[in-house]
Amino acid sequence: MNSLQRSAHRVFLLAGAVVLIAPLARELDPTSLINGNLSLEQFLVIELHAALLAYWAHRAATRTAFADVAGALVLGVASVAAGLWMVRYMGTDAMVFLAPTLPVIGFGCATIALVLMAALGAAGRPLTLIVFGFIALGYLGQFVPQLTSIPQTQFTSYVTYLVYSSDGLFGLALDIIANIVLVFVIFGAVFEASGGGRVIVNIAMRLALNSRSNAIKACVIASGLFGTISGAAISNVLTSGPFSIPSMRRIGVRNETAAGIEAAASTCGQIMPPVLGAAAFFLADLAGVSYATVVVASMGPALACYYAFFRQADLVVLDGTVAAAAIAPEPFERSWLLFILPPAAIVYFLLKSSEFISLAAIAGTAMCLLVSLLFQGWRLSLVRFRERFAALIRSAAHLIIIAAAIGLLLGALYSTGLTVAGAIMLGHLGEDSLAIALIVAAAAAFVLGMGVATVGVYIVAAALLTPGLISAGVPPLAAHFFVLYCAQLSMITPPVALASLAASSLAGADFGATSRAAIRFGWTLFVMPFIIVLRPGLLMLGSWDGILLSFLVTFVFITVVTSAHLERWIKLPLVLVSALAIAWNGPQWVALALSTAALLFLFPRYLRVPGFR
Repeated sequence: MNSLQRSAHRVFLLAGAVVLIAPLARELDPTSLINGNLSLEQFLVIELHAALLAYWAHRAATRTAFADVAGALVLGVASVAAGLWMVRYMGTDAMVFLAPTLPVIGFGCATIALVLMAALGAAGRPLTLIVFGFIALGYLGQFVPQLTSIPQTQFTSYVTYLVYSSDGLFGLALDIIANIVLVFVIFGAVFEASGGGRVIVNIAMRLALNSRSNAIKACVIASGLFGTISGAAISNVLTSGPFSIPSMRRIGVRNETAAGIEAAASTCGQIMPPVLGAAAFFLADLAGVSYATVVVASMGPALACYYAFFRQADLVVLDGTVAAAAIAPEPFERSWLLFILPPAAIVYFLLKSSEFISLAAIAGTAMCLLVSLLFQGWRLSLVRFRERFAALIRSAAHLIIIAAAIGLLLGALYSTGLTVAGAIMLGHLGEDSLAIALIVAAAAAFVLGMGVATVGVYIVAAALLTPGLISAGVPPLAAHFFVLYCAQLSMITPPVALASLAASSLAGADFGATSRAAIRFGWTLFVMPFIIVLRPGLLMLGSWDGILLSFLVTFVFITVVTSAHLERWIKLPLVLVSALAIAWNGPQWVALALSTAALLFLFPRYLRVPGFR
């Protein structure tokens, strides 16, 4: 690394520190020094352009070709210039009138270009092309009125709307990522650095010791526990996969199957409360409910999915020639109990008030620091934090850039009226057949999710699809959870399947075979969106008898499907009966009777039926 690259690395660390510290400082601002002198828009401008500077500085520090280094430095300087001008402009009265002057349009176009170029590396080509396509459609569509109904607009007005309006670049997406999600990302990184990851792994292994498929169940438990902290599928794979995949291999699980199980379990970790991934914060805002409501509502579907995974673990075919001695956890230490404190602090503040979401993550982070000092000492803690600082900056900068790209996409969608058109189409479909409307919405969410992070596809799909589902008769919270669950399916489904890709890389397994194994093991993720719509009581909606019945029919259905002791000729009718209980829309005593009948057949010692083994 030459002197220029070393300087670029220092800029990367400095800009990244601004990205990480600014949200904390804004939340912990008792004297209103920051909030009293900077508007929300100015704060978001600083966050975005600091993230852009960190991205281009890191690119300059890690490239060897002179052209790449020089290009990255030029773009970094352009990011600083655009950010300084926008911060100053948004603090003046001219922002109120927002006249489309040359500097306003010029710096607006420059920022759009900088975001799209950075998004190629931060978000990947698929999302960047989708954003660019909708931005282009939003303006050029007016010239082909025979194909689109996009209203006439001037280029200057269009750029102004995309960049400076509350529906565009500095709107909801960037606001939630910068002010809420980033703080939880910091918490996850500090929790891992404090030794919490090792404790979670050992707890998962100890909980699964008394089963021949213990390594599979340890993987499921670990992914769920990591999901409560990180809420990101790929992060879960990369954290729990290095121990779970080799452990599964040692008990005789095929390489591709082990990787597929890890991918499916880690994808499900995205919807484990209390963190639930970044999409849950958007869900609370878009659905108009508190975050505590989202956490409580998410428990039923998440527990059902992990219940299915646990039962599915016993169905995985193992190599009988391999000894069952699978995993050996470390001896239990009382100090592990200290790691209950950070999640407990988060849950306390989340349930106390929806206004304390960021404060909850900050309290959890503070608890992690305290536990780390007690558990590791200050020297080792400092070493661990320094080792993860650069990776944390990259993750934070990428998140901010992705949020900015999504903001541009939402601005283009709102300006074109496509959100209204999508709602009307699904509403008409729902009048004819709710099933068709759900299938169309699920397919659209899946296609949008190819190669896009779950939070990105959820925001776009929620804007396009949930209004139509609601008008078709789906409860609002159930419609949002339907889209959220559909949004994560592309994580394990080809052609992209990012979670499967990460797991197959760790295992050295074939990508296609890993994806197929993930789909087989994670089949519950594909049916759960439809169960949520058919049985919204699973989200704690409705009367208590309806909630209890929703849980009963769901868990009976999963139990029947994952039963290993039934012959096929009797299992298929029981699966159909239990599925009919979920879909039944008539008198609810019929659904109760169907589920009870299916449940009785699962206990041959009470009812002797030919076909039981």
